[in-house]
Amino acid sequence: MRYEVRVAGRDLRVDLSSDARFLVDGRVVNADVDEIIRGWQWLVRVDGRSHEVTVLTRDPLRLAIDGVEVEASAADERSLAASRGTRPQGAGRHEVRAPMPGLLKAVHVREGDAVERDAALVTLEAMKMENELRAPAAGRVVKIAARAGSKVEGGAVLVVLAEIP
Repeated sequence: MRYEVRVAGRDLRVDLSSDARFLVDGRVVNADVDEIIRGWQWLVRVDGRSHEVTVLTRDPLRLAIDGVEVEASAADERSLAASRGTRPQGAGRHEVRAPMPGLLKAVHVREGDAVERDAALVTLEAMKMENELRAPAAGRVVKIAARAGSKVEGGAVLVVLAEIP
């Protein structure tokens, strides 16, 4: 999965390969992440150096990295495509896919449920972290493609939403 990241005015392309390697602007980086406070604080080790990263605000995204406040943004290739007006299943439909291989820990919705934008849909455990995948738009769950407890491949469709007009 590819991400476009901006931290303190610096643009980076970050690729996470299926074998859990990080590439930053094409360079292999040894990285490990431990979540300290779920969704808010992490200990990030990059090439042997440790950094504490804390979310200060989400919109706009402001982080404290080793105590220094910086503006940041991150978007995966699917979000970037959506923001450019493309939708993988046609107008009004969204596929929520696993960003990497992992274990589907929980499914928070059922087929037919109406959900708001950013509602929690599923929780995926990957690389020792739990990732809550959220609805990209308000809509109705039209398909759940995987069950809690199942292993999924990176890119696998997990949930399909139809936007509610």
